[in-house]
Amino acid sequence: MNKKRIVWGSILLGLPCVLLPVLLMGYVAWMLNLASAQQRLETLAAVASSRANGTFQEAAGALKSIAGSHLAPCTPASIDEMRLLTINTFSVKSVGYVEEEVYACGSWGPVGQHAAPWREDFTTSDGVRVSLGVQSRIVPAKPMMALQYAAFNVLVDPEQFLHVMLEDDLHLAVGTAAGQLVSVSRPGAEHFLSRVHSGSHSALEDGYLYTLVHSGDWVAIAALSRHELMQGLLRREMLLLPIGGLFAGMLVLMIVRRTRQRLSPLAELKLAVRNREFVVHYQPIVSLDDGAWVGAEALVRWQHPDGSLVRPDTFIPLAEHSGLILPITDQVIDSVMRDLGPLLVKDRSLHVAINLAAKDVSSGRFLPKLEAALRQANVQQKQIWLEATERGFVEIDSARTTVNHARALGYLAAIDDFGTGFSSLQHLQQLPLDVLKIDKSFVDNIDQDAATGSVTSHIIEMAKSLRLQIVAEGIETEAQADYLRGRGVHFGQGWLFGKPMAAEEFLRVHGERMSVLSEQNAQEPAVC
Repeated sequence: MNKKRIVWGSILLGLPCVLLPVLLMGYVAWMLNLASAQQRLETLAAVASSRANGTFQEAAGALKSIAGSHLAPCTPASIDEMRLLTINTFSVKSVGYVEEEVYACGSWGPVGQHAAPWREDFTTSDGVRVSLGVQSRIVPAKPMMALQYAAFNVLVDPEQFLHVMLEDDLHLAVGTAAGQLVSVSRPGAEHFLSRVHSGSHSALEDGYLYTLVHSGDWVAIAALSRHELMQGLLRREMLLLPIGGLFAGMLVLMIVRRTRQRLSPLAELKLAVRNREFVVHYQPIVSLDDGAWVGAEALVRWQHPDGSLVRPDTFIPLAEHSGLILPITDQVIDSVMRDLGPLLVKDRSLHVAINLAAKDVSSGRFLPKLEAALRQANVQQKQIWLEATERGFVEIDSARTTVNHARALGYLAAIDDFGTGFSSLQHLQQLPLDVLKIDKSFVDNIDQDAATGSVTSHIIEMAKSLRLQIVAEGIETEAQADYLRGRGVHFGQGWLFGKPMAAEEFLRVHGERMSVLSEQNAQEPAVC
């Protein structure tokens, strides 16, 4: 009897000991999966909503600025102002002026054709009239968003409202506060716009886990399908359900959590910084007059231990966001001095352009490191160009201080990818720069797009008026080189002259070019 009681007691005690950890781990797996998915959705929706509101405010601000211009509409100066607005405002695709249902002119130039009024979907509190799904009045294009104020209008690509990093399993939609769809990444999330009047919330309905976030006149919805949610749950259950007890379950959870952290992109990037896995490739910068190599741009690459390379656009944004870009910049400086230091000492006419991140520019913390590296390598400051994109000059006051300090030490300051940001003209006017680099997107469209060609010529003339040296990026054809050379562009880089190369290949090719040049000079008859 006692034996049976012990057996049955053991069985009765064993059942909950088996079932409870399984049920508990199943519940924990579901809660973790749900919390993780909700966090992803909330983050994505908040970013997208803020992006949508920022995109609209940027376009509306540009529209009001052109409407408030003192220039008479449709004069050459006014049309130039419209064109500059499309260059300097990332979200604006075109600007137009309509008077009495006549499209008089725009950033494309004088027009003078009938313009049927666009249906107005809503008007903002500050008087901007918004029309969704309109067609351009100049050239056939996909449906756009039109903003109208006074007699002026601007067109905005709805896809600008979805300009965020989006994982494959997520759905994203952006609409108005009234529930009208503006843009959607892929079908699945737009029907939740009917819930915009119920406020910011998350729910699991209609086969989707979704989150809805308001920002101004806009709302963003991020959604994850039930199928993808269950896939995530299944993955977690496969890790947690085999746990035989609470203590073992907690131990496995700790191991899983640490493994996930170690496999996260940020943790991998931290390990790469610690292991100095970054190498520098060099793309030649040539004189467009005679094709001579005058320098190179240092381009950082992440090289895994197996030799594979990670694209910069994959890890640079994460490095900038996390602050790891600062030690990466230090490693680039060390690599440049190690790789090309002897060549720069041998030929003082050569330079190397080093790219800086926004935190580098705003803090100026890289300068002592760079000065020490130059002294050790015997490289002169004039042989180093410090480059930053327009995003690097966002904090204009601190950037001006850093640039002034660097130029006082002898470095040259360059603005990279000019024309792709939202405050290009401001940077040129307020920063003491030496070099302007024309973005590849403008070079690509030379002889293909008359409007882009006009903008490229305008950028070149503007740089000349400011006495800036000009470098054109992304040159791939002789026709592009001839076009730029004919307009007085000093330097160029691109695959026409050489792709980015590892240091050994760069030095080898440079040496071969110098040998050929020496032989040619030796063969020339002496002039008596």
